[in-house]
Amino acid sequence: MSVDDAYRLIDLVQGIPCKINLIQFNPHCGSLFRPTSTEKMIEFRNILAEAKCLVFMRYSKGDDQMAACGQLGKPGAIPTPLIRVPEQFKLAVNV
Repeated sequence: MSVDDAYRLIDLVQGIPCKINLIQFNPHCGSLFRPTSTEKMIEFRNILAEAKCLVFMRYSKGDDQMAACGQLGKPGAIPTPLIRVPEQFKLAVNV
């Protein structure tokens, strides 16, 4: 999550009535992703809000018990697949 990502998101949703929810990633074994810091999320949210986007920060619950969204199940039992960017979004996100 970067400042550049915030501006790309603003460009993507320009003119589209939408609500943007920012939710910190729930880490789990088998994932290469890590949560973004709260400070970085606030910076990201503020950029979107300044651009008149309707944006909310939501806080996850259940992470301390491996029961947050995307974490249910026996940790490590099934390898977690890496998420790939859909073809139609590759140009938008410069991947």
